Amino acid sequence: MAERFVLKGNICYSRNARALECVEQGYLVCEEGRSAGVYKELPQVYAELPLTDYGDRIIVPGLTDLHLHGPQYSFRGLGMDLELLEWLNTRTFPEEAKYSDREYARKHIKFLRMI
Repeated sequence: MAERFVLKGNICYSRNARALECVEQGYLVCEEGRSAGVYKELPQVYAELPLTDYGDRIIVPGLTDLHLHGPQYSFRGLGMDLELLEWLNTRTFPEEAKYSDREYARKHIKFLRMI
């Protein structure tokens, strides 16, 4: 049986690719390893789930990687289903190795400055 629980605190999450949303003293419901919703008031249907109150702490659901490095820009959002070492070995390290070629690096850095 999958774990189900509720976290309470200041929840910051992305509703979509362009909008960040924060719910102060909100509730994050987790079911089967995924976010089932963020609520200002906890719906009655979840009232019996175990609840952990983090007070004024910030909760960022999904353990989302909120940053990337310049060489990673070309494959941003890809391979997020991979474990970290597999992602580094299949995506990041091969791309970063290309930056030892000065011309390649120069072109890509110029591109990154334009965006």
